[in-house]
Amino acid sequence: MNVALRLLTSARFAIAIIVFIILLSILGTLLPNGSLIFSSPLFIALIALFSLSTCVCSLTRITTVWRLVVHPRVDVTDQFIEALPFNAFLSGAKLSDVSEHINGYGHRHASNTKQTIFFAQKGRVGRFGPHIAHFGVLVLLLGVLIGTVNGSTSEYNNSIAVIPLGGSVDVAGFTVKLNDFGVDYYNDGTVREYSAVVSIIDGNVVETHYVTVNEPLTHKGLTFYLYDYDSAGVTQSGKAGWVAFQIKSEAGIPFVWAGAFITIVGIMVALYIPHKRIWIKESEQGLLLGGTTNKHSRSFFKEMEKIHSSVIQRNNHSSI
Repeated sequence: MNVALRLLTSARFAIAIIVFIILLSILGTLLPNGSLIFSSPLFIALIALFSLSTCVCSLTRITTVWRLVVHPRVDVTDQFIEALPFNAFLSGAKLSDVSEHINGYGHRHASNTKQTIFFAQKGRVGRFGPHIAHFGVLVLLLGVLIGTVNGSTSEYNNSIAVIPLGGSVDVAGFTVKLNDFGVDYYNDGTVREYSAVVSIIDGNVVETHYVTVNEPLTHKGLTFYLYDYDSAGVTQSGKAGWVAFQIKSEAGIPFVWAGAFITIVGIMVALYIPHKRIWIKESEQGLLLGGTTNKHSRSFFKEMEKIHSSVIQRNNHSSI
């Protein structure tokens, strides 16, 4: 069990799976009938294994992160603060002299008979950025898996539907009717755009759509792309006698887009929201001040130095 857990949480193992998935994806794109690779048991198994690895990694680490940000250590020793990246002793200063300079932080206190400890933190959500990204990856992989399974089971996936002008074709329980097709030209005679006017007849519901090369038609998880048309008919009479559509099963696409969006949000949160923590211990001699952050150390140190300098200047002014 421990061996399996170490394997699933290994970064090298996850990278190896990603490399295999990428290689198979390249082969599936380049080879004839390569789309069969995406529905193969090997590809599905790799997707499932990578998903399991991502889940295990997140679950084994999120408890530590949760404890760090929700139940932080407040009553710490002097040695703990002195070991922080930034630490300073402010002789004769009071807790109120420093706390008033700490804005935008959530804070709490801990006291005993000899000392009062002030703890403040900011940017806790930044710690959860990697886990948000992991969740987004899982949603994305779910979309890939749905699309793979649905594509392998759908008889219409990767098929070509040739529809005569004014005619129709039945697909997956609904009807696609070709009402019109036109070609727009630039002034120099080159083609600017192809467009088809089609109606989707699904039971008693009829919807009309304009289909172009860049704007395909999607209905019930099937997407219709302009594939070919009667160029001879357009040249001779200005009308296409038929239009061909390539049908793709894209049932998992909403999950893919949602997963990609969540992943990007998680990455941005992890990169740009630092988790800052500050401890202040008050005693009869003065204050022991310390702080740390998980990223953007330079700006945090400037912030701490500003607090430090403000307290010193105030004490100097008060002593005059």
